[in-house]
Amino acid sequence: MSTILDVAKLAGVSRSTVSRVISNNGAVKPATRIAVENAIEELDFTPSYFAQGIKTGKTKTLAMIVPDYSNLYYGEMFRGLEQVALKHGYMVMICNTDKSSTRERSYTEELLKRKVDGIIYNTYKRNSENTQYFINLSKKMPFVFMDLLPWEDEHVPYVLTEGFESSKKAVKYLVEKGKKRIGYIRMPPYISVVQHRYAGYKQGLIECGIEPDGDIVYQCPNNEVGKTHLEIGYEGAQALMSKSSPPDAIMTSVDIMAVGAIKYLKKAGYHVPHDVAVLGFDDIALATVIEPNLTTIAQPTRRIGEEAAKILIAKINEEENVKDQIMFEPEFIIRQST
Repeated sequence: MSTILDVAKLAGVSRSTVSRVISNNGAVKPATRIAVENAIEELDFTPSYFAQGIKTGKTKTLAMIVPDYSNLYYGEMFRGLEQVALKHGYMVMICNTDKSSTRERSYTEELLKRKVDGIIYNTYKRNSENTQYFINLSKKMPFVFMDLLPWEDEHVPYVLTEGFESSKKAVKYLVEKGKKRIGYIRMPPYISVVQHRYAGYKQGLIECGIEPDGDIVYQCPNNEVGKTHLEIGYEGAQALMSKSSPPDAIMTSVDIMAVGAIKYLKKAGYHVPHDVAVLGFDDIALATVIEPNLTTIAQPTRRIGEEAAKILIAKINEEENVKDQIMFEPEFIIRQST
């Protein structure tokens, strides 16, 4: 097995020059870089990031913490993150916390032991103890939050999509389509990070002169934490349509719940959208697979992952003036479900 010294000898350069080429850190003449890269290829040399980490304190590893990896949204985000990370020589670890605040902390402590270079933090729940822990951590290492914190006086890096105004606009669109009773299927109460979408829904009704009606809002109880979002959407639509005055449109916190809602409506004999329109949030791949195709408030999910990776890597490299707070405007995509 070839070593870094073998590469240096074949390329006619010092070991430190080879290290600079491998890490892409530091000035190297183009001709020298080509000579080193040719030597690496000829010797089939694979650099040891563990060995480099002992010297540099960096492991070329990023971590992405997610609450539920079965959620297609996080898979798409990961693709963007990984694309940028691999381009810069980083590997990415995925940590599924299974919606547990306790596991968020324990996973993070294990990641710190393994000397990861940066962390991207997705959560469903936000409690004050965990939030303060991660805020403090973000001041010590490259870190990106994937939701907006409630404390305006804390400057923390984040990448996210606006949800309040876009949900208001979605309500107004449905009203313009002639819908008068717009229901909503919410995330369970313990999932706090998408509540601004529901708030936008209520404000949209008010601005259209419609009094919000809690009777056509469904929220899965906390004691049913084992339910998938697809099941919540299905059961939510079933519950709403059993009302004495059911909705003629249903909005949901996330697309996968909208898919579940459509599944129930079709099974029960309702026509979507003529009897009931359905509108989601995210634009996951299933949105164009389900029949009818789902109208949705689309997040640029892959770009979110890309930008989070760029922020982390820039901070790892101690770049100055890094733009570390990014909020995307979502795109309203009209399809057959409305």
